[in-house]
Amino acid sequence: MGLFTKKPRPLTVRYEAKSTDGGLDQVLTMTNSTEHDLVPVLRFRPLDFYGRELPLVQVTSLQGLTRGQVVVPSNSATRDVLRFEGPGCRSVRFVDTEVVDLAEIEVTGLETQPTTVMVDLNKKATANAEDFWGVGVANANEAEMRVRVTLIQLEPEHTEKNLKDSPRQALDWVSLEGDVVLGAKDHDVVWLPEDVRGKYHGVLGSVAAPPLD
Repeated sequence: MGLFTKKPRPLTVRYEAKSTDGGLDQVLTMTNSTEHDLVPVLRFRPLDFYGRELPLVQVTSLQGLTRGQVVVPSNSATRDVLRFEGPGCRSVRFVDTEVVDLAEIEVTGLETQPTTVMVDLNKKATANAEDFWGVGVANANEAEMRVRVTLIQLEPEHTEKNLKDSPRQALDWVSLEGDVVLGAKDHDVVWLPEDVRGKYHGVLGSVAAPPLD
């Protein structure tokens, strides 16, 4: 063992431009390696395939990571999706992430993120937008949890040859009005209004952060 031990960072961030399993593209995964629940405020710098900055590209976090709206529970991971707009947005393949602020909070009994899945009319998990009638939300913790649920509409699959391998951007997204409150070891289904059924292709869920001072 050397004289110095490198201290692990409290929050590590990994960006995946293109899904390998048919799921959502442009996913950011944050891993909290501490014993505290963390509320990060992040800033993003988009890069192309060669690591060059794309200064005209604007980055949006669908769940509000740039505004401190997501809790990453201790020793767990949380996902979000990024959207890119502006000249060069199709060239983004990597993201440089800066932690602008990192608040420690304590949510008693919170050890893991909620589980959120698209479900059909029979409450069965589905990946088909046409069968997406509701959101299944589950809390595996021993304490109450407030969950922010975000629905994501993707652009159509690319058919142009030059875009065939490009990630699919989020066209629209909406967080359900009001957080979903689940008791310990509880689960529920939130049914979608008829006028939005078939419109959305994915769902994200995260622990809703309390207001930061």
